[in-house]
Amino acid sequence: MVSKVCYTRTIYHLCDDPIKLYPYVGRIEQHLDIKIPKISPLDLMRALQVHKHKILLIDYRNIELLTQQVRDLPLTDKNFETIVYNAPSRLTTEQLLKLGNLKGLFSEQIKAADIARGCGEIINGQNWLPRKVTAQLLHYYRHVVEQNTTPAVVDLTSREIQILQSLKTGASNLQIAEDLFISEFTVKSHLYQIFKKLSVRNRVQAISWAKQHILS
Repeated sequence: MVSKVCYTRTIYHLCDDPIKLYPYVGRIEQHLDIKIPKISPLDLMRALQVHKHKILLIDYRNIELLTQQVRDLPLTDKNFETIVYNAPSRLTTEQLLKLGNLKGLFSEQIKAADIARGCGEIINGQNWLPRKVTAQLLHYYRHVVEQNTTPAVVDLTSREIQILQSLKTGASNLQIAEDLFISEFTVKSHLYQIFKKLSVRNRVQAISWAKQHILS
């Protein structure tokens, strides 16, 4: 068991119901010998500035539910470091990038004691990622650096800008269509034109461009 006096930062358990008991997280707390406060997506948004630079512990199985509660949940904000457990053994690069500033990733087979050990290192500033995940992300970012020739100024229509703003929040094609009162086919058509104008291949690259060049 690691002494709590070693830790300088706080992990928050991001969950849909802070009143509910989470036995698995409780076991992680026991091994760490620290308390992991619970916080809901709504509370995180209400106190966004207060919770900046905190570490969010998230059950991968609940990510879709959490992001549905607050669509613009800032998981991809660089101010939030994330630790994800119960993750599938294989995730695509796009799935990994949606997990935000990922500091720790633990599959469903990892024991609570081993997760606690990794969390302890993360609290003290280290990363705790599987080798294949680290290699996957390094390959992606190297490719982005090598291929990042997208111009900062692009002739986008107002509708295309609206769609890019929706992409930044993590909205699906169907959600974008419902918000803008257009068909899902029209959204796909706009996305095709956006990708072409930005010289990008997918949503992740388009979102990355939007975060750099669209302020709101």
